[in-house]
Amino acid sequence: MMASSRGGIQDVEIISFVSLLEHIVVAECLNEQDEHTLQSILSSKVRNTSSSYLDSDADAELLINIEFNQAVRVRSLILQAQERGPEKLRLRINCPAIDFTNFNDSEDTQIISLKADQVSKEGPARLIPLHPTKFNHVNSLHILIKSDHDNTRIDAIDILGTLVHATKNLSGLAQQEE
Repeated sequence: MMASSRGGIQDVEIISFVSLLEHIVVAECLNEQDEHTLQSILSSKVRNTSSSYLDSDADAELLINIEFNQAVRVRSLILQAQERGPEKLRLRINCPAIDFTNFNDSEDTQIISLKADQVSKEGPARLIPLHPTKFNHVNSLHILIKSDHDNTRIDAIDILGTLVHATKNLSGLAQQEE
């Protein structure tokens, strides 16, 4: 948000963030149950409001890998869980072919500890803000989700931000002097 003052009047420019779900081209989740998958809550390309949910299988960890159809700036996440929600997120960006065996081979972009009310499905969705400078040019987002439960449930996910528009080569537009 930027503000400027002219004679006591403030002009405020507000940058609005949009859901980036419609820009996802690949979304996969490791350790998901066959009947409760990431695709079941992302397939409509809007935040899930149906009874579908994502549930972990062998233990409480989930690893979500998301690729976008263009570079995006990710500003916040929304995760909602009715019960057994996530307690910790480890986020990475732009990592090729990441899985549980090589996740620790690279550095976390951000680690977030969550409180139960941040992911509660009750009431309005709560934004989980991300570091403002670390998610400026994201082609893929990788989220390792942890909890202290036997398994982890997620009812809805949303990724909020803006598109990064490609810079055009303007070198051929130089004005010719006559």
